[in-house]
Amino acid sequence: MKYPVLLSVLLLLHTAASAQTTEPAKPVRPMPAFPALPETALQPTATVTRPPGAAVSSRFQYQLLKMQNGQVAYLAPAWRGVTQLEPDRVQNGRRSEVVPGSLESKLMLTLNELSIEGWELVEIYNLSQPVSAQQSIETSLTFNDPNRPVYSGSTSINTYTETRYLLRRPLPATGK
Repeated sequence: MKYPVLLSVLLLLHTAASAQTTEPAKPVRPMPAFPALPETALQPTATVTRPPGAAVSSRFQYQLLKMQNGQVAYLAPAWRGVTQLEPDRVQNGRRSEVVPGSLESKLMLTLNELSIEGWELVEIYNLSQPVSAQQSIETSLTFNDPNRPVYSGSTSINTYTETRYLLRRPLPATGK
């Protein structure tokens, strides 16, 4: 009966001695904070470009070609039965990847074919709308010295973009 009591007392003394010899935890350095993003960073930007000169006519037929985020383009109304242009994709293993520049190529071919058919470019509308912002701070050690860390921060802003091409052509004159 004496030995279990003696062992528990020795174990208690050992843990108390080891608790006294360990160093207290160092205070954690606070991470530097980012300043708030300026309001101008999250403002939308829209530009409208109109070519000079226009045909003189009282009635026109209009065609709209709109590209969203460089991922898909829509035609309204349908032109030759086409309402949507999508980029070409290449199968890479289990996933498919977009061929760079394929949507822009299809868009330019469509605009060229429309101009050959007599459509006139009336306006180009560009919109760039910031959707969200993400900030991150990374820490690296200078010469492996934990007392002098180097902080590097980055800010990335996700943006929705849209480009619209408005085209028109005069309606044929109807004789009464």
